Amino acid sequence: MKKKIIYAVIALCIIVGLIVFAFARKGDRQKAGEIFTVKKSNVTYSTEQTGIIKAQVGAIVKVGTRATGTLNRLKFQVGDRVTKGDLIVEIDDREILANLRNAEAAVDEQRRDLEAKKAQDVYNQTNYEREQRLLTKEYTTRDSVEKAKRELDVSRAQVELGKAKVREAEEKLKAVKVSHTYTKIYAPITGYISAVATQEGETVVSGLSAPNLITIIDPAKLEMWIYVDETDIGRVKPGLRIEYWVDAYRDKVYKGVVDRIYPQPELKENIVYYLAIVKINPEDALTLKPEMTSHVKIIIEEKKNVLVVPNGAVRFEDRKNVVYVRSAGKMTRQEVVPGVRDQRYTEIISGLSEGQEVIVPSAAPAAKKPQNTTAPRK
Repeated sequence: MKKKIIYAVIALCIIVGLIVFAFARKGDRQKAGEIFTVKKSNVTYSTEQTGIIKAQVGAIVKVGTRATGTLNRLKFQVGDRVTKGDLIVEIDDREILANLRNAEAAVDEQRRDLEAKKAQDVYNQTNYEREQRLLTKEYTTRDSVEKAKRELDVSRAQVELGKAKVREAEEKLKAVKVSHTYTKIYAPITGYISAVATQEGETVVSGLSAPNLITIIDPAKLEMWIYVDETDIGRVKPGLRIEYWVDAYRDKVYKGVVDRIYPQPELKENIVYYLAIVKINPEDALTLKPEMTSHVKIIIEEKKNVLVVPNGAVRFEDRKNVVYVRSAGKMTRQEVVPGVRDQRYTEIISGLSEGQEVIVPSAAPAAKKPQNTTAPRK
């Protein structure tokens, strides 16, 4: 019985020893790993967001008409390309042409009436002067002179009235001519027909608002709305470079610059976003389409030719950012001050020198991520 107890104690000690040895080996493996030589490189700090391709203001034009009548001709359909100034719609103008001829006749009538009134005015002027001469020789009466004067005043007023009527008739003629221009509709911009709301033979009726006939979109005028999370908006500002790609062209990376940031927030799924607007290059816009989803990387800050180590080399232990340095075959813990961090490297502001060797763990230890002590410049 005594021997069994001794054997049990020995076995227990062996098990405990094996457990301690295993944990010690595990700790050593965590501190062991690849060796990286501290070097100088470029580090780019960025934030990734989601965007949507949108048409710019003025890129989509809804073409309507202020004329009423039958649509005689519709030259283009959806998908057709139009150039600014192309005739795209013709509306029946017979009634307006009749009104135009009537207006021209009215102008001619008023001009002739004005000529008659001018002739009468000339006669009254001559008669008045003759009556004045006769009065000096006492061949007529003062009443005849006053009567001639009244007739002259009336004729002159009639001339002025005739001039006003001529101007009125001419303005009405101009209005009818303008109305006639509404029967022919020309493309206001260069682009593609994206929608057609009517067909040849249908009657269009203008009311308080012009009915929409055709929608034209300019594919070269696109912009991107980037939905920036409220936690990142403080770092984003106009002038920052961006890179983005769309699902339709995964191998192509587009570039741009943040143009402006809208102050009005957008609420989606209880998350607050702010819109950063990027004007899309016209050449890039030819391969993109409105409402496409884009995957955007906003470049917040770039550091060139600075000391770097792999991200996994920097660990947060005992409230300090540290790395493990190998020197003379030994590993020592070295406190560092990290800076900008990207997907591969972390900038080291102080604590290391170029050429030193640091340990990059092969397996991530159960330690916290490094804490930046310097924020990106705003």
